[in-house]
Amino acid sequence: MKVSKTILLVEDDQDDQEFFMLALEGIENISLYGIANNGREALQQLQNATELPDLVFSDINMPLMNGMEYLLEMGNNLRTRNIPIVIISTSSNNKALLLGLGARAFIEKPTDPASLHNALKQLLLQDLEVSK
Repeated sequence: MKVSKTILLVEDDQDDQEFFMLALEGIENISLYGIANNGREALQQLQNATELPDLVFSDINMPLMNGMEYLLEMGNNLRTRNIPIVIISTSSNNKALLLGLGARAFIEKPTDPASLHNALKQLLLQDLEVSK
């Protein structure tokens, strides 16, 4: 039996949040840990949490703290640095930089839920764990 994984979504656009949730439907052993509207909100959620998510999906362009700043903060925090972060964005311009900064994967946002569903399903089959 596979172990269930929890996902934190860091995304400021409500339509994209709903799009992501729709794409997650039907993927086994995945549950939503929570949704944060920006990197700062996500860090606040994790700061005093008793349990941490298994995986984070983060947009890049967000107010207060963007995805790149969030990625750096997560990597510098002893408690959160081993949580794999997947960047999900409409633009792949900074893909190499983000992967170099510690993102475990990069998904360019597709325009339909079925394509995102398939991309998420493929990604979740991979081992994105960070060696400890």
